[in-house]
Amino acid sequence: MKTIKRIISRFKKLRTKDKVMAAAALVIIPTVAWFAHQKKMATMAKINSPAKLSLKSGAQEDIIQFKMSGIDTTKGSTKDFVFCVEGEDISQYNIQLAHTTNINFTYTLYKATPAPDNTGVVYESENGPVYYTLQNQLNGDFVNDSAKGSRTIGNDQYEEPSYDAGNSRQDFAEPLYWQSSQITAEESPYDDDPAERSFSNYYVLRVSWGIDVVNDKETDLIYLTAQVA
Repeated sequence: MKTIKRIISRFKKLRTKDKVMAAAALVIIPTVAWFAHQKKMATMAKINSPAKLSLKSGAQEDIIQFKMSGIDTTKGSTKDFVFCVEGEDISQYNIQLAHTTNINFTYTLYKATPAPDNTGVVYESENGPVYYTLQNQLNGDFVNDSAKGSRTIGNDQYEEPSYDAGNSRQDFAEPLYWQSSQITAEESPYDDDPAERSFSNYYVLRVSWGIDVVNDKETDLIYLTAQVA
């Protein structure tokens, strides 16, 4: 798909370092009514040994389990999805989020911690439900935002022309990019070998919407990455 290729190509041009090590998950949202025919996700990773950085789903499961499914806009106004940034020998990293804007969703990222009392955001793991407590909302900025009426959409700041003069692309198909401020890796207290400086930091991607969003079979793409800061 041309849109996927454009996202991948332009994501490489954002505020990155020469030593970037990244893991990415591509989520295809097939319908607003709602993700009933979910596609499999593609994953990519670049690793520079001995340091490691990767994305995983909740409960440290493989990223393929990060399923953005089950949203019904007639039930509530938010839906939460848990994922994990996991690594070794890394002190700081960023999280980047890109998405098309066909659906008037708002995406917010929160730090989260495992909840021992079985309350909070639930993640359905292969071994049963696991719960997480929301912590602080991540700080960050859009890097290519424009306004269209009351909505925030992406502009072509990182775009390479794909069309001849006189043609134009649909406004909401231009991916909107957001990048977090630097995040300090929180080392896992249960690590058997602290010298490895391993960590598993959990996050919640919250999708929210207003009364203007209905189950109308619209489609969006979401692209999530983590990179060394």
